[in-house]
Amino acid sequence: MPDIVLQKLCAVPVPGDGYVRVSESVAADGSSLFLFIEPDGAPKAEETFEQGAGIFPQSRMDKPYRFRLVRVATNGVATTIELPPLDLTFPMVDVFPDGRVLVAGPRCSWRSETDFDRNGAVIDPKTGTVSRILLGDGIENVFVDTAGRVWVGYFDEGVFGNFGWSDPGPPPIGSSGVVVFDAGGTILWKYPQQSRNPSIDDCYAMNVSEDAAAIFFYSAFPVCTITRDFALSFFSTPMRGCKAFAIAAGRVLFSGQYNDSASTGYRGTLNPDRPAEMEQVTFLNPNGAPIQATRIIGRGSRLHFFTEDAVYAADISRP
Repeated sequence: MPDIVLQKLCAVPVPGDGYVRVSESVAADGSSLFLFIEPDGAPKAEETFEQGAGIFPQSRMDKPYRFRLVRVATNGVATTIELPPLDLTFPMVDVFPDGRVLVAGPRCSWRSETDFDRNGAVIDPKTGTVSRILLGDGIENVFVDTAGRVWVGYFDEGVFGNFGWSDPGPPPIGSSGVVVFDAGGTILWKYPQQSRNPSIDDCYAMNVSEDAAAIFFYSAFPVCTITRDFALSFFSTPMRGCKAFAIAAGRVLFSGQYNDSASTGYRGTLNPDRPAEMEQVTFLNPNGAPIQATRIIGRGSRLHFFTEDAVYAADISRP
């Protein structure tokens, strides 16, 4: 089994004041993003509730708490951005090309036509102003491209409905599986659920690179590339359950499948005529040990591995 030795990109910053890390991501320019919340808000940001036999995340906190974003550029320079109080749980984060910040909560409750959660917050750090937008329930992935568009992929509850969507409320925002918004929350495009296209029941992984994207979804698990103008191409794969992938010039590098460890991956070449042939690989940190990642994110040609104290990367475009 071939090994891929990862490159260390940066250490995880320590923000001080007892702030707790609640999320991480990768911006379109490759910078690493770390979102922290004030200490009292940390347990509220990950609060759940029981309903029947299930356990579900709360869609919002009981009150807003302050967040802090630390952005580490590819040259290692870190910038701290103080954010205003927000009530979003299990927050996801990205940045717009003009420096605005997007914080999104994955859950969104519909209670009535005039009462529902606006689970996206677009923040201007220069003025401290916040615009709340509706991104829909059941968000699996959210990324901002270099054109300032917000790409959202949804898991099954966001496609079929929960938290009031579909029953008794309107059809889910994410019923198509993937939706693209502008910064004001206007829908620009939805994945076309047409007979010639495989349907999206759950968008397992999304890779947004510059102003294009690629997705990997249940139940057929193809890779679908999406151009800036929303032209689609589909590639069959033998992969199942991967949560992240890197892609460049037809080459692809997946994170592990169902029940694989974080150090297991698969690489191969996409082919329009037959399923991709994949080889299993092992991801190693620079010391030669299997990587112990808490989250893996694909953007462009790179897979980014977040651990408790550092960020590492593998680049599919390099030999």
